[in-house]
Amino acid sequence: MTLSEEVLMGFAGVSIALIGFSGVVTALGRRGTGEWSPAEILQLRMLVEPSIITLFGAFVPSTIALAVGDGDVAWRAANGVLFIGHCFGIGAFLRRGSRTTIQLSHKVVTVFALVVLISMLASSFGYIGSYQLTFCLGLITGTLASVHNFYLLLFPVPEEAS
Repeated sequence: MTLSEEVLMGFAGVSIALIGFSGVVTALGRRGTGEWSPAEILQLRMLVEPSIITLFGAFVPSTIALAVGDGDVAWRAANGVLFIGHCFGIGAFLRRGSRTTIQLSHKVVTVFALVVLISMLASSFGYIGSYQLTFCLGLITGTLASVHNFYLLLFPVPEEAS
């Protein structure tokens, strides 16, 4: 069984919906009046950025397959491209986050993401043969990070609980 284009377009659709939600949050939120907390700004960024990476990542395998023609090479390269995208995303998260803005749940999602990143890197170099599975886990990781921050924006964690 192979990862179908419908599944990839499903990930793209969910990503577009999350990006659209962030626009609504920004338009209706308190950012224009300067009342957003640093934690809320981080959560909004971490809602948008993984969604953008997942959105573009969903189109990578098909695009590379058109260029190279070989399915295994395309999936390995797609894992490498998504790996690089997620590395930039995690790097931005770690650079922007602070002790007061990062929740315990952020740390759990980050550990999961790092495990997936290692498997994607190994897959892109051919050490793991499940190219499509690791790619799908990479898309799930981006979606998970976005949905997690979507949830935190809807239901903020009290300051003393973080």
